[in-house]
Amino acid sequence: MTSKPSDEPLQSTRASGTGTPIFSVNSTPEDEGPLEEEDDNILRWYPMRIRFGNAIRAFGVRNELQRQGVDNYLHLTEQRVMQDGQLQYKPMPTLCNLIFVHAKKRKIKKLKRENAICSVIQFMAKTSLGPSQRTEIIHVPDRPMQNFIKAAALSDPNNQRIPLSYSDFLDKVGQRVRILRGPFCGIEGEIKRIRRNRIVVVLLREARLAIGITHTQPEDLQLLD
Repeated sequence: MTSKPSDEPLQSTRASGTGTPIFSVNSTPEDEGPLEEEDDNILRWYPMRIRFGNAIRAFGVRNELQRQGVDNYLHLTEQRVMQDGQLQYKPMPTLCNLIFVHAKKRKIKKLKRENAICSVIQFMAKTSLGPSQRTEIIHVPDRPMQNFIKAAALSDPNNQRIPLSYSDFLDKVGQRVRILRGPFCGIEGEIKRIRRNRIVVVLLREARLAIGITHTQPEDLQLLD
């Protein structure tokens, strides 16, 4: 199975209505191990693992969250699949075991307890490897999340958007920029050199996801602090 960029390779579904610690990342139910106390009533974006994830289950969770009035985001790419004896391009989950849920933690816990379809999602947690051994549930700040969703959803008439496999190389902080012109105007990312090409990379480090935007000219970029 291969993938290619398309006009709408990723989708968001919206319901109507003094040093940096080193962390290990895992999926953890809310009743597994001590978690750092936090307000359950803060509206946040939570990256969540889907147990035994596959495309059918990922779409099922997305649709049920939408039916329950819960904003969510499933990262999709156009993938070439065989259907009815023919190769076709269809939007499929890039990672079948990952979905982003925009809700209060209390609401998510209630859904996990009372809704069979949503019972398969798990919070992602990070545990510091230092002496404190802090464990906390991962959430993504609103601004980078919205920036990523926008970069994924914008029309791409020139096929500038490319999927990227996340690697440790992308974890290295690059020069932050904002695109000033073109179909991706307003998108913020980091300049990376990949295969000798300068690419604006839009990152969600908390979930290890990345989108690349190619063929950006220096005069179309604003340097950010």
